[in-house]
Amino acid sequence: MTEPSNPFEGAEIIAVYTAEEAVEDGLLLHFSPATALEAGYTLPVLLTRAAYAAAVQWTRGENWQSEDARFWDVLTVIRAAARAALNDGSPRETYVLRVPDTTPSGKPSQATTATRQPLQVSVEGFNLTGQACVIVALPGED
Repeated sequence: MTEPSNPFEGAEIIAVYTAEEAVEDGLLLHFSPATALEAGYTLPVLLTRAAYAAAVQWTRGENWQSEDARFWDVLTVIRAAARAALNDGSPRETYVLRVPDTTPSGKPSQATTATRQPLQVSVEGFNLTGQACVIVALPGED
C-alpha cells in the first residue's frame, strides 16, 4: 500500500487563519513594505512581534541606529534563507548582528557592541488566494 503524498488530502477544513489576518490582528507586522520592495523582495515580508522587538525595534534616543536601517540589515541577511525556503518550503535559520535595544529583563540597554540574533525565515501562504509571503520569526515561534 502506498502512502498518499498529502496526508490531509480530502480532509475537511474546519478553520483557516491567514498571515493577512494575523497582520490585521497585530500578531504579524508588515514593517515598511516600501523598504522590502526597494531591497528586491517581490513577496510581502512579515515579522512576528518578537522578531521585530529583537532585530528591528530601536527606542533608544541615539541617532546612530534607526529602525529602517535595522530592517534593511534584516532583509539583506535573510535573502539567501528566504530563497532557500521558497525553493523547498522548509524554514531556515540565520542570524543578524545587531546592538540590543533592551536587556533580557526588558530594561533599556546601554550596549554598543553587536551580538548575534538568531532568526527563522519561512515562506507561507499570505491570504486565501494563496499569495506567498516571507515570515521572519525567532527560532521556535510558530
